[in-house]
Amino acid sequence: MNYNPEIFKAYDIRGIYGQDFDADFAFSLGAALVRYINKKCFLVAHDDREFSAELADSINRGITSAGGDVKFLGLATTPFFNFVFKKLGVNAGVMLTASHLGNEYVGFKIFGEGGVIIGLDSGLEQIKSILIENKNIETARYGGKIIKQDRQKLINLYTDFIIKEAGWEGKDAGQLKINVKSPPTAKYELALLLDKSGLKNNEQEFDISFEFDFDADRIYISDSVGQTIRSDYITGLLVQDKIRFWSKPKVVYDFRFSRGVLEKFVSWGIRIVRSKAGRAFMRRCMAKCRADIGGELSGHIYFGRANYNELPLLVVLRLLKIINKNKKNIGELVEQFKTWFNSGEINITKHRAWNMKQVFGKLKEKYKDGKVDELDGLTIEYDDPADDGASWWFNLRPSNTEPVLRLVVEAKTKNLLEEKVGEISELISSYSTGG
Repeated sequence: MNYNPEIFKAYDIRGIYGQDFDADFAFSLGAALVRYINKKCFLVAHDDREFSAELADSINRGITSAGGDVKFLGLATTPFFNFVFKKLGVNAGVMLTASHLGNEYVGFKIFGEGGVIIGLDSGLEQIKSILIENKNIETARYGGKIIKQDRQKLINLYTDFIIKEAGWEGKDAGQLKINVKSPPTAKYELALLLDKSGLKNNEQEFDISFEFDFDADRIYISDSVGQTIRSDYITGLLVQDKIRFWSKPKVVYDFRFSRGVLEKFVSWGIRIVRSKAGRAFMRRCMAKCRADIGGELSGHIYFGRANYNELPLLVVLRLLKIINKNKKNIGELVEQFKTWFNSGEINITKHRAWNMKQVFGKLKEKYKDGKVDELDGLTIEYDDPADDGASWWFNLRPSNTEPVLRLVVEAKTKNLLEEKVGEISELISSYSTGG
């Protein structure tokens, strides 16, 4: 068994098949999971990447060799996997996907009790240790079994659940023209949902477009001219629409949310709770405070009624209802949140030589008169009540999945935004050259 130790990320395992790991690694991982999790039955599914199905077979054999049973779902999106996980009442599972990364990557998302993802800080490090001590992984005298699931029946239950949660009625389809760009992994789930909802997919002319990443747990939305609609704005619309249904609404957000959205939440009497970015952190925070909805700038939107998981197809239906009800296009609806100028997420290649404590230290020294928050990377905020035009903030954090730093800057004026983006970028660059 050969593998690159760096494939173990913050809350999953990702790498290039044949370069970072092989089929023997997947087999050994399956056996190690049985030993670590100590549960008999696992749910296993995979996305549509070239090697995902092959590696799912390897991990299934590894689990059964160690005496565990596998309820095998086959091709599935991550949201569908999460739904089935709860529906079947299994104790553990593996979803083979590398999420938004390129097709050459394959990944393993490992879930424990309650569908909680297992990350480096919650067990993945121990699983890695078991793999290193490969000789201690025992083969069961009597192997486990693989139980294939009625996938079509489960997809039917899944789409029914989404339609019910959306409160969708036939009239909600309206005259709105939509375009849905579906990854191969989601095609069966999406086709059934559209059919049940009375919606037609328009590839040429449309009012709003929906797109998903490879395992369909992120949603990207754009208007009729291709203008991307920020995920925090979408979260804002969903919260605004549902206020009347929640007696004490609570929202979890990541640090990259526009202050324009957060200010609206406060004005609506919404209770808001900040969280570190990343699925594991968001779900953990939502469960702790029993939040109704959570949003990330990356396109992940989570729902309390879905066991704090993403439901992008629910976002599609809810948003279409909002548009039809208000008789406004998506651009008009989100205009209310555009009270700040935002850089969007800027990716900066992370140099191996960088010491992040030193990088952050340099920034904290430069902006020592600002309000500092280090819950997720480094956030420094300037809030000037006397001169609102001088208010601005930034967040800089290392990516959980890629070797990059992610920078977001927001300011009350366009000139101030451009000034601070240039200033901070130059400061980070000077560090890489020893400045």
